[in-house]
Amino acid sequence: MPISVSVIPELNIVHNVYTGRVTIRDLFDEQTKRHQNPAFVMGMPAVNDLSQVTEVDIGFDEMMAYAKQTLETYRDVTEPIQIVLVGETQATAAAMAMYENLSAASNAPFHVDIAPGYPEVLALLNLPEDGLQHLPAFCRQESHLL
Repeated sequence: MPISVSVIPELNIVHNVYTGRVTIRDLFDEQTKRHQNPAFVMGMPAVNDLSQVTEVDIGFDEMMAYAKQTLETYRDVTEPIQIVLVGETQATAAAMAMYENLSAASNAPFHVDIAPGYPEVLALLNLPEDGLQHLPAFCRQESHLL
């Protein structure tokens, strides 16, 4: 399964972990899973971890169609939703930049940041250090930096 979607009420975030080859279908599936989770609240910040992605197979036109659908889904949101992308690799760098730039250039209600690791994720989302305990073990590899 190329994506794991976890709503973490203790941190008031959605934590998505993408693995393997990621396609546009995975982005749509993530959105569906997030909205179906009873703990999800519209406007929750999201952390999208791409550190385990081996390939991104998403073209510009596909991303534009996804952006259009996302704008419709979030049309009633009035405050920007913070999205933090973490785990940039050679395989994900271009896709992360495209996502960040499309969000900035559109009327999407998102504020996208790219973080090098989880200590920076905590800082960007203004979460406490002990927030790492609510995330998967692999997210705590840099806890010595806190």
